[in-house]
Amino acid sequence: MIATTKMDYGIERLKGKWNRLRKVHRMFSELLGHTGVTWDPNTNKVNAAEEVWQHFYTVNKSDYKIFKREGCKHYHILGEIFSGTTATGGLGNASTQLPATSDEERQLEDDFLNQGVHVHVENIDDDADEVPKRSRREDIGTSGERRRKEPKISKSDKLEACMAQWSSTVSLKNEETELRTLYLKEKLSKIQGQSCNQTEFEATSPDPYSNIVCLDILNKMEGVSNEVYMKALKAFKDPDFRVSFVRMPEARRGPILELL
Repeated sequence: MIATTKMDYGIERLKGKWNRLRKVHRMFSELLGHTGVTWDPNTNKVNAAEEVWQHFYTVNKSDYKIFKREGCKHYHILGEIFSGTTATGGLGNASTQLPATSDEERQLEDDFLNQGVHVHVENIDDDADEVPKRSRREDIGTSGERRRKEPKISKSDKLEACMAQWSSTVSLKNEETELRTLYLKEKLSKIQGQSCNQTEFEATSPDPYSNIVCLDILNKMEGVSNEVYMKALKAFKDPDFRVSFVRMPEARRGPILELL
C-alpha cells in the first residue's frame, strides 16, 4: 500500500479505518433492515419516512444525517468485506492475529458478530414487467446457525481488500490534485503572458500622449515634491489631461501640477 499511495499511514491508522468502515456498514445495514426503508443503489438514495429518520437520529444523529443526504458509498464492497463470516466466529481472532486493543474495538466486534446484517439489493431491469422491489436480509450472528454454503473469508483477506479500495481512492485523489495543479499553472502562465504582452505594447506604443511620455517629462522636471509627483501620476490616468500636459508650454507645467 505504501508503494501504491506513496504514503505511510501506519498500522494504528489502518486499524482505526477498518473499525470506522465496519461501524458504517453495520449502521447502514440496520437502517436498510428497518421496515419501510428502501434504497436505490444506482442513485445511492435512501427512502424512509420522517419518523424513521427521527428514530435513528436518537441513535447517532450526525452519521444518519449523512446517510439521508448521501447514502453509503461502496456499500456493496463493504458488504463483501464485512459480511463473509459465519456464526461460528469467522471474525474471531486467529492465533496469528492480535486481539482488540481497546474496549471500543471489542464492542464494535461484538456488535457486528451478534447484531450485524447486510442487506443485498438487486438491480432491477428497467425492461421487466412490474418486478416487486424487495430486500434479502441475512442474519450474521445467531448462535447455532450456519449460513448457506459460502466460502469463508479470513480477516487478512478482508483487510487486504479494504486496503486495496482505500489505496485506489487515495490514488484518485492524488491524480486529481496533480491535474488541478497543472491547470492552475497553465492558467497562471497565460495571465503572465498577457501581462507581458500588454507591457511590451505600452513600451512600444507610438501614442505621443501615453503614460510613458508624460512620465518621461515629469521625471525631467526639477523641484517636484513627492506629493505633487503622486498627484501627477493620478492625473495621468485622464487621457485629456495627458494631452494638455504634453502640449502646454514647459514653464506652465510646474504651476499646473501645484494646483492639482
